[in-house]
Amino acid sequence: MGASRTGAIVVSAFALLLGVGCGGSDETGAPPSTVGELFVGSATTTTVVDLSVSGWAKSDLPEMRATLEECVASIDVGATTQEDGGQRTVVVESGDLLGKIAARFDRTVDQFMRANGIADPNRLQVGQILIVPAQQTEVQSEYDGPTVILEPLYCEVDTGVPAFGPDGLQIGGPGVVEIFASWRRIEGPNEAPRINGRLRGLVQASVGSFVGLVADKIELNGFSCRDGSHTRCAWLQHRPEVLLATNELFSVRDVVRRLLPGASTVEEEVRAETFDLETGRPVAVEDLFDPMTDWEAAISAEAISRLAQESWTDERRVVGAAPESGNFERFNLTHGGLVLSFAPGTIGGQGSHTVSITIPYRSLDGFWAAEGPVSRIE
Repeated sequence: MGASRTGAIVVSAFALLLGVGCGGSDETGAPPSTVGELFVGSATTTTVVDLSVSGWAKSDLPEMRATLEECVASIDVGATTQEDGGQRTVVVESGDLLGKIAARFDRTVDQFMRANGIADPNRLQVGQILIVPAQQTEVQSEYDGPTVILEPLYCEVDTGVPAFGPDGLQIGGPGVVEIFASWRRIEGPNEAPRINGRLRGLVQASVGSFVGLVADKIELNGFSCRDGSHTRCAWLQHRPEVLLATNELFSVRDVVRRLLPGASTVEEEVRAETFDLETGRPVAVEDLFDPMTDWEAAISAEAISRLAQESWTDERRVVGAAPESGNFERFNLTHGGLVLSFAPGTIGGQGSHTVSITIPYRSLDGFWAAEGPVSRIE
Protein backbone atom coordinates (compact mmCIF):
# COMPACT_ATOMS: atom_id res chain seq x y z
CA MET A 1 0.00 0.00 0.00
CA GLY A 2 1.12 3.60 -0.53
CA ALA A 3 -0.21 7.12 -0.75
CA SER A 4 -2.86 7.66 -3.39
CA ARG A 5 -2.59 11.43 -3.48
CA THR A 6 -1.92 14.44 -1.33
CA GLY A 7 -4.94 16.61 -0.82
CA ALA A 8 -5.27 20.25 -0.07
CA ILE A 9 -4.43 21.98 3.13
CA VAL A 10 -6.91 24.48 4.46
CA VAL A 11 -5.36 27.07 6.73
CA SER A 12 -7.12 29.92 8.39
CA ALA A 13 -6.01 32.29 11.09
CA PHE A 14 -7.89 35.20 12.53
CA ALA A 15 -7.35 37.73 15.31
CA LEU A 16 -9.52 37.77 18.43
CA LEU A 17 -9.24 40.81 20.64
CA LEU A 18 -9.23 39.86 24.29
CA GLY A 19 -9.20 42.38 27.12
CA VAL A 20 -7.60 40.91 30.21
CA GLY A 21 -8.69 42.35 33.53
CA CYS A 22 -5.98 42.48 36.13
CA GLY A 23 -7.20 44.83 38.82
CA GLY A 24 -7.13 44.12 42.52
CA SER A 25 -4.68 42.37 44.78
CA ASP A 26 -6.77 39.96 46.86
CA GLU A 27 -6.24 36.22 46.59
CA THR A 28 -9.68 35.16 45.45
CA GLY A 29 -8.89 35.11 41.73
CA ALA A 30 -6.58 32.12 41.56
CA PRO A 31 -7.69 29.27 39.30
CA PRO A 32 -8.67 26.20 41.31
CA SER A 33 -6.33 23.30 41.75
CA THR A 34 -7.01 20.72 39.08
CA VAL A 35 -6.20 17.06 38.84
CA GLY A 36 -6.58 15.22 35.54
CA GLU A 37 -7.97 11.74 35.16
CA LEU A 38 -4.54 10.41 35.88
CA PHE A 39 -5.18 6.73 35.50
CA VAL A 40 -7.74 6.62 32.69
CA GLY A 41 -6.16 5.48 29.44
CA SER A 42 -2.69 6.15 30.80
CA ALA A 43 0.40 3.99 30.97
CA THR A 44 -0.72 2.70 34.37
CA THR A 45 -3.81 1.06 32.92
CA THR A 46 -2.81 -0.03 29.43
CA THR A 47 0.03 -1.81 27.70
CA VAL A 48 -1.50 -1.44 24.23
CA VAL A 49 1.11 -0.69 21.59
CA ASP A 50 0.62 1.66 18.65
CA LEU A 51 -1.46 0.33 15.77
CA SER A 52 -0.03 -0.27 12.33
CA VAL A 53 -1.76 -1.04 9.05
CA SER A 54 -1.48 -4.72 8.16
CA GLY A 55 0.61 -5.23 5.03
CA TRP A 56 1.92 -1.68 4.98
CA ALA A 57 5.42 -1.35 3.55
CA LYS A 58 7.57 1.53 4.79
CA SER A 59 7.19 4.33 2.26
CA ASP A 60 8.69 7.73 1.60
CA LEU A 61 5.85 10.25 1.20
CA PRO A 62 7.45 13.59 0.25
CA GLU A 63 4.18 15.16 -0.97
CA MET A 64 2.49 14.44 2.34
CA ARG A 65 5.44 15.89 4.26
CA ALA A 66 5.39 19.03 2.15
CA THR A 67 1.67 19.48 2.79
CA LEU A 68 2.13 19.07 6.54
CA GLU A 69 5.02 21.52 6.54
CA GLU A 70 2.84 24.15 4.87
CA CYS A 71 0.94 24.37 8.16
CA VAL A 72 4.14 25.13 10.07
CA ALA A 73 5.12 27.76 7.52
CA SER A 74 1.72 29.45 7.85
CA ILE A 75 2.23 30.28 11.53
CA ASP A 76 2.68 34.03 11.46
CA VAL A 77 1.02 37.19 12.72
CA GLY A 78 -1.77 38.38 10.46
CA ALA A 79 -2.11 35.17 8.43
CA THR A 80 -5.03 35.32 6.02
CA THR A 81 -8.29 33.41 6.09
CA GLN A 82 -9.46 31.01 3.41
CA GLU A 83 -8.32 32.02 -0.07
CA ASP A 84 -11.85 32.07 -1.45
CA GLY A 85 -12.99 34.32 1.38
CA GLY A 86 -15.94 32.05 2.05
CA GLN A 87 -17.19 30.41 5.20
CA ARG A 88 -15.40 27.37 6.53
CA THR A 89 -17.48 24.19 6.44
CA VAL A 90 -17.18 20.66 7.76
CA VAL A 91 -18.77 17.45 6.48
CA VAL A 92 -20.38 15.16 9.06
CA GLU A 93 -18.75 11.74 9.04
CA SER A 94 -19.93 8.43 10.45
CA GLY A 95 -19.67 8.48 14.24
CA ASP A 96 -19.48 12.28 14.49
CA LEU A 97 -21.31 14.01 17.32
CA LEU A 98 -21.97 17.74 17.32
CA GLY A 99 -20.06 18.10 20.59
CA LYS A 100 -17.03 16.38 19.06
CA ILE A 101 -17.19 18.59 15.96
CA ALA A 102 -17.57 21.75 18.07
CA ALA A 103 -14.56 20.84 20.22
CA ARG A 104 -12.51 20.17 17.09
CA PHE A 105 -12.96 23.81 16.02
CA ASP A 106 -12.80 25.28 19.55
CA ARG A 107 -16.48 26.27 19.41
CA THR A 108 -19.54 25.42 21.50
CA VAL A 109 -22.48 23.22 20.52
CA ASP A 110 -24.78 26.25 20.84
CA GLN A 111 -22.64 28.22 18.37
CA PHE A 112 -22.89 25.41 15.81
CA MET A 113 -26.65 25.06 16.37
CA ARG A 114 -27.27 28.79 15.84
CA ALA A 115 -25.00 29.00 12.77
CA ASN A 116 -26.70 26.02 11.11
CA GLY A 117 -30.29 26.34 12.34
CA ILE A 118 -30.09 22.99 14.15
CA ALA A 119 -32.97 22.24 16.53
CA ASP A 120 -31.79 18.83 17.74
CA PRO A 121 -28.00 18.31 18.09
CA ASN A 122 -28.51 14.53 18.14
CA ARG A 123 -29.99 14.34 14.64
CA LEU A 124 -26.96 14.85 12.39
CA GLN A 125 -26.75 13.01 9.07
CA VAL A 126 -23.63 11.55 7.49
CA GLY A 127 -22.60 13.80 4.61
CA GLN A 128 -24.36 16.84 6.10
CA ILE A 129 -22.40 20.06 5.52
CA LEU A 130 -22.13 22.33 8.55
CA ILE A 131 -20.95 25.93 8.66
CA VAL A 132 -18.18 26.47 11.19
CA PRO A 133 -19.31 29.56 13.13
CA ALA A 134 -16.94 32.51 13.15
CA GLN A 135 -15.13 33.16 16.41
CA GLN A 136 -16.63 36.16 18.17
CA THR A 137 -14.59 39.07 19.48
CA GLU A 138 -14.76 39.23 23.25
CA VAL A 139 -13.83 42.30 25.26
CA GLN A 140 -13.72 41.98 29.01
CA SER A 141 -15.55 44.85 30.70
CA GLU A 142 -12.88 45.47 33.35
CA TYR A 143 -9.79 46.00 31.27
CA ASP A 144 -6.38 46.79 32.74
CA GLY A 145 -2.98 46.09 31.27
CA PRO A 146 -1.78 45.46 27.71
CA THR A 147 -4.04 44.56 24.80
CA VAL A 148 -3.81 40.82 24.16
CA ILE A 149 -4.64 39.35 20.75
CA LEU A 150 -5.45 35.72 20.12
CA GLU A 151 -3.86 34.42 16.91
CA PRO A 152 -5.56 31.08 16.20
CA LEU A 153 -4.34 28.81 13.45
CA TYR A 154 -6.39 25.98 11.98
CA CYS A 155 -4.90 23.48 9.56
CA GLU A 156 -6.75 20.58 7.96
CA VAL A 157 -4.34 18.33 6.08
CA ASP A 158 -5.52 15.59 3.75
CA THR A 159 -2.57 13.17 3.84
CA GLY A 160 -3.66 11.22 0.78
CA VAL A 161 -2.98 8.00 2.71
CA PRO A 162 -5.97 5.64 3.24
CA ALA A 163 -7.15 5.55 6.86
CA PHE A 164 -7.67 2.19 8.57
CA GLY A 165 -9.55 1.36 11.75
CA PRO A 166 -8.50 -0.93 14.62
CA ASP A 167 -10.19 -3.87 12.90
CA GLY A 168 -7.79 -3.58 9.98
CA LEU A 169 -10.50 -2.39 7.58
CA GLN A 170 -10.26 0.79 5.56
CA ILE A 171 -12.51 3.48 7.06
CA GLY A 172 -13.48 5.00 3.75
CA GLY A 173 -11.18 7.89 2.94
CA PRO A 174 -7.71 9.35 3.39
CA GLY A 175 -6.42 10.14 6.86
CA VAL A 176 -6.81 13.75 7.96
CA VAL A 177 -4.51 15.64 10.34
CA GLU A 178 -5.99 18.62 12.19
CA ILE A 179 -4.05 21.31 14.00
CA PHE A 180 -5.60 24.05 16.13
CA ALA A 181 -2.63 25.97 17.49
CA SER A 182 -3.54 29.43 18.74
CA TRP A 183 -1.15 31.64 20.66
CA ARG A 184 -1.33 34.99 22.46
CA ARG A 185 0.49 38.17 21.56
CA ILE A 186 0.66 41.69 22.98
CA GLU A 187 -0.41 44.59 20.77
CA GLY A 188 -0.69 48.35 21.02
CA PRO A 189 1.45 50.83 22.99
CA ASN A 190 2.86 48.02 25.14
CA GLU A 191 3.68 45.75 22.19
CA ALA A 192 6.59 43.43 23.05
CA PRO A 193 8.21 42.04 19.88
CA ARG A 194 10.66 39.81 21.75
CA ILE A 195 7.91 38.24 23.82
CA ASN A 196 5.57 37.88 20.85
CA GLY A 197 8.36 36.28 18.84
CA ARG A 198 9.12 33.79 21.59
CA LEU A 199 5.47 32.78 22.04
CA ARG A 200 5.02 32.36 18.29
CA GLY A 201 8.29 30.45 18.07
CA LEU A 202 7.20 28.01 20.77
CA VAL A 203 4.03 27.22 18.82
CA GLN A 204 5.99 26.84 15.58
CA ALA A 205 8.38 24.43 17.27
CA SER A 206 5.50 22.45 18.75
CA VAL A 207 3.65 22.16 15.43
CA GLY A 208 6.87 21.36 13.60
CA SER A 209 7.71 18.56 16.02
CA PHE A 210 4.16 17.19 15.80
CA VAL A 211 3.96 17.09 12.01
CA GLY A 212 7.41 15.48 11.90
CA LEU A 213 6.24 12.70 14.22
CA VAL A 214 3.01 12.29 12.25
CA ALA A 215 4.91 11.95 8.98
CA ASP A 216 7.37 9.45 10.50
CA LYS A 217 4.58 7.28 11.91
CA ILE A 218 2.53 7.29 8.70
CA GLU A 219 5.53 6.44 6.54
CA LEU A 220 6.44 3.60 8.90
CA ASN A 221 3.02 2.19 9.86
CA GLY A 222 0.40 3.74 7.56
CA PHE A 223 -2.54 5.82 8.83
CA SER A 224 -4.18 3.75 11.57
CA CYS A 225 -6.94 4.83 13.95
CA ARG A 226 -8.07 3.49 17.32
CA ASP A 227 -11.47 4.97 16.56
CA GLY A 228 -12.77 3.35 13.38
CA SER A 229 -15.69 5.75 12.94
CA HIS A 230 -13.86 8.57 11.17
CA THR A 231 -10.57 9.40 9.46
CA ARG A 232 -9.63 12.36 11.69
CA CYS A 233 -7.60 10.58 14.31
CA ALA A 234 -4.40 12.63 14.32
CA TRP A 235 -4.55 16.11 15.80
CA LEU A 236 -2.77 18.76 17.85
CA GLN A 237 -4.44 21.39 20.00
CA HIS A 238 -3.00 24.41 21.81
CA ARG A 239 -5.32 26.21 24.25
CA PRO A 240 -3.46 29.22 25.69
CA GLU A 241 -4.92 31.17 28.60
CA VAL A 242 -3.58 34.45 29.95
CA LEU A 243 -3.47 34.17 33.74
CA LEU A 244 -1.88 37.56 34.38
CA ALA A 245 -1.50 40.64 32.17
CA THR A 246 -0.40 43.88 33.79
CA ASN A 247 1.81 46.64 32.44
CA GLU A 248 4.76 44.88 34.09
CA LEU A 249 4.11 41.13 33.92
CA PHE A 250 2.58 38.72 31.42
CA SER A 251 1.90 35.06 32.31
CA VAL A 252 0.40 32.48 29.92
CA ARG A 253 -0.56 28.85 30.48
CA ASP A 254 -0.94 26.67 27.38
CA VAL A 255 -2.71 23.32 27.58
CA VAL A 256 -1.31 21.18 24.76
CA ARG A 257 -3.05 17.96 23.71
CA ARG A 258 -2.14 15.70 20.83
CA LEU A 259 -3.12 12.39 19.27
CA LEU A 260 -0.74 10.66 16.88
CA PRO A 261 -1.74 8.05 14.27
CA GLY A 262 -2.08 4.64 15.91
CA ALA A 263 -1.54 5.99 19.44
CA SER A 264 -3.36 4.32 22.32
CA THR A 265 -4.04 7.54 24.25
CA VAL A 266 -4.19 11.32 24.00
CA GLU A 267 -1.08 13.01 25.37
CA GLU A 268 -1.55 16.16 27.44
CA GLU A 269 0.73 18.64 29.15
CA VAL A 270 0.71 22.19 30.44
CA ARG A 271 3.34 24.64 29.25
CA ALA A 272 3.85 27.84 31.20
CA GLU A 273 5.58 31.12 30.35
CA THR A 274 5.92 34.32 32.40
CA PHE A 275 7.59 37.50 31.12
CA ASP A 276 8.83 40.78 32.52
CA LEU A 277 7.43 43.37 30.12
CA GLU A 278 10.00 45.99 31.13
CA THR A 279 12.96 43.85 30.10
CA GLY A 280 11.26 41.52 27.61
CA ARG A 281 12.90 38.56 29.32
CA PRO A 282 11.30 35.35 30.62
CA VAL A 283 10.93 35.07 34.38
CA ALA A 284 12.53 31.97 35.93
CA VAL A 285 11.22 30.38 39.10
CA GLU A 286 14.46 31.37 40.87
CA ASP A 287 13.63 35.03 40.16
CA LEU A 288 10.57 34.84 42.39
CA PHE A 289 12.39 33.98 45.62
CA ASP A 290 15.01 35.36 47.98
CA PRO A 291 18.15 33.29 47.26
CA MET A 292 19.18 33.54 50.91
CA THR A 293 16.16 31.45 51.96
CA ASP A 294 15.47 27.75 51.59
CA TRP A 295 12.62 28.44 49.18
CA GLU A 296 12.87 25.06 47.42
CA ALA A 297 11.98 23.27 50.67
CA ALA A 298 9.22 25.77 51.45
CA ILE A 299 7.50 25.53 48.08
CA SER A 300 7.88 21.75 48.10
CA ALA A 301 6.22 21.47 51.51
CA GLU A 302 3.32 23.68 50.37
CA ALA A 303 2.86 21.69 47.16
CA ILE A 304 3.03 18.30 48.87
CA SER A 305 0.54 19.36 51.56
CA ARG A 306 -1.99 20.18 48.84
CA LEU A 307 -1.25 17.10 46.74
CA ALA A 308 -1.58 14.90 49.82
CA GLN A 309 -5.21 15.97 50.16
CA GLU A 310 -6.03 14.06 46.97
CA SER A 311 -7.36 10.52 47.24
CA TRP A 312 -4.56 8.82 45.30
CA THR A 313 -2.96 5.66 46.57
CA ASP A 314 0.07 5.56 44.30
CA GLU A 315 3.24 5.90 46.37
CA ARG A 316 4.86 8.04 43.65
CA ARG A 317 2.21 10.72 43.84
CA VAL A 318 4.56 13.48 45.09
CA VAL A 319 7.91 12.54 43.56
CA GLY A 320 7.71 15.50 41.17
CA ALA A 321 7.22 17.98 44.03
CA ALA A 322 10.50 17.19 45.80
CA PRO A 323 12.55 20.27 46.88
CA GLU A 324 14.40 20.83 43.60
CA SER A 325 13.99 24.02 41.58
CA GLY A 326 13.60 22.05 38.33
CA ASN A 327 10.33 20.58 39.62
CA PHE A 328 8.74 24.03 39.72
CA GLU A 329 9.74 25.45 36.33
CA ARG A 330 6.17 25.10 35.04
CA PHE A 331 4.61 28.00 36.92
CA ASN A 332 2.27 30.91 36.32
CA LEU A 333 1.60 34.10 38.24
CA THR A 334 -1.95 35.25 38.95
CA HIS A 335 -3.48 37.83 41.27
CA GLY A 336 -4.63 34.98 43.49
CA GLY A 337 -1.51 32.88 43.85
CA LEU A 338 1.30 30.89 42.30
CA VAL A 339 0.06 28.20 39.91
CA LEU A 340 2.31 25.14 39.64
CA SER A 341 1.94 22.53 36.91
CA PHE A 342 3.74 19.19 37.13
CA ALA A 343 4.89 17.11 34.20
CA PRO A 344 2.99 13.91 33.37
CA GLY A 345 4.38 10.90 35.17
CA THR A 346 5.88 12.84 38.08
CA ILE A 347 2.68 13.22 40.12
CA GLY A 348 0.23 10.40 40.76
CA GLY A 349 2.33 7.67 39.18
CA GLN A 350 2.68 7.19 35.44
CA GLY A 351 -0.38 9.21 34.40
CA SER A 352 -0.38 10.93 31.01
CA HIS A 353 -2.02 14.14 32.25
CA THR A 354 -0.61 17.23 33.90
CA VAL A 355 -1.58 18.20 37.44
CA SER A 356 -1.90 21.88 38.40
CA ILE A 357 -2.28 23.36 41.89
CA THR A 358 -2.47 26.91 43.24
CA ILE A 359 -0.48 28.14 46.24
CA PRO A 360 -1.68 31.47 47.74
CA TYR A 361 1.16 33.97 47.94
CA ARG A 362 0.67 34.47 51.68
CA SER A 363 1.59 30.82 52.25
CA LEU A 364 5.17 31.63 51.26
CA ASP A 365 5.58 34.96 53.04
CA GLY A 366 9.21 35.52 53.95
CA PHE A 367 10.53 33.63 50.93
CA TRP A 368 9.66 35.99 48.06
CA ALA A 369 12.36 38.24 46.62
CA ALA A 370 11.92 41.75 48.09
CA GLU A 371 12.00 43.43 44.65
CA GLY A 372 10.94 40.38 42.66
CA PRO A 373 7.97 39.78 40.37
CA VAL A 374 5.55 38.78 43.14
CA SER A 375 6.13 42.09 44.93
CA ARG A 376 4.78 43.83 41.83
CA ILE A 377 1.48 41.90 41.97
CA GLU A 378 0.33 42.38 45.53
